[in-house]
Amino acid sequence: MELVLKNNEIIEYAIVGHISGSVYFDGNIPDDFNENFKPSFYLLENDAIVENPDYVAPEPPVIGPSQQDKINAQIMLNQAKQKAEQDKFNAQILLKLAGGMK
Repeated sequence: MELVLKNNEIIEYAIVGHISGSVYFDGNIPDDFNENFKPSFYLLENDAIVENPDYVAPEPPVIGPSQQDKINAQIMLNQAKQKAEQDKFNAQILLKLAGGMK
């Protein structure tokens, strides 16, 4: 098994293949390692894989509108305003034309 470590925390592993920057490990693996694995949940200490007592689950990312979404919304708003102004102008012209036909 290959392990990628950061401050003794196991952040990646491979059972088959190779990961760049990894170290080879051929010791005992906890029975629930594959099921419970999360980056930094396990440590490599004294040639043994152990649970990290300081592990804190990361906060899920806040998902909101991206900068591009905000720009697209502003463009759409500006286009809607321009269309409303054009429609108003066209209506005024039509009213003047209709009034001149009496």
